[in-house]
Amino acid sequence: MEVYGDYHTHCRNSDGRQTVEQILRAASHRGLKEVAVTDHGPLAAVIGVKNPEVYLGLKQEADEINAAGSEVKLLVGAEANIRDRQGTLDLPAYVINELDILIVGLHPYTLPTSVKEGFELYARNSLRHLGPGQRRKAIDANTKAMVEALNHNPQIDILSHPGLFFTVDVEEVARACIKNDVFFEINCGHEHPPVSDIMKAETTGVNFIINSDAHFEDTVGQLDYGIEIVSRIGIEPDRVINLGKGGGYVEWCKKKKACRYS
Repeated sequence: MEVYGDYHTHCRNSDGRQTVEQILRAASHRGLKEVAVTDHGPLAAVIGVKNPEVYLGLKQEADEINAAGSEVKLLVGAEANIRDRQGTLDLPAYVINELDILIVGLHPYTLPTSVKEGFELYARNSLRHLGPGQRRKAIDANTKAMVEALNHNPQIDILSHPGLFFTVDVEEVARACIKNDVFFEINCGHEHPPVSDIMKAETTGVNFIINSDAHFEDTVGQLDYGIEIVSRIGIEPDRVINLGKGGGYVEWCKKKKACRYS
């Protein structure tokens, strides 16, 4: 299957071990037409960017690279962190408005909005092994946080690795993706979600995106895990937004669609 672009990678601004130039070089080597740098939001300990303004500097750099005629179009996004069960993100609106792509997900060691929310999301996940009751409470809290993030942040394009670190009700989350025109990510870096969860999500009619979540140059555009599962399950290629010869980002990004049809 032909891949148009890889829309989830990390550079040294967060926890990536590669430069923007290396990401572009790897994307070109893979034959991609587009690649997005989407570093972690600032409130995830150790892995986040130093401050939100980092994205603005990267956006300026990308504009210069694209204007110079880069073989691969460089996009700038963020993988924002969900901080509570109300779906609060760790990025301010003025930064989100400048991004090409907004990805969101749940990550460990993210600063919550309150002690109570920290317990409900992070401590509860540590307690989920104590029995089915605790596991159910953790799943309910995680699912609510993801669904509320999708419902209250209309700029979101992609939900990253649903269920990784924080188990969720996959079908409920997928239905929220449909409602809010968000792509359900098949993440090749973590090889997540597993096949069973992708099959559950597929039955809801959700659309997918296959991304590398690359932190190293040699894994940019490495999408074999997702492509193999999509082929095995028989998901129609037109339900995987970055497969085929489509127009890439300009065809599916909410901001571009709003500009095109306004």
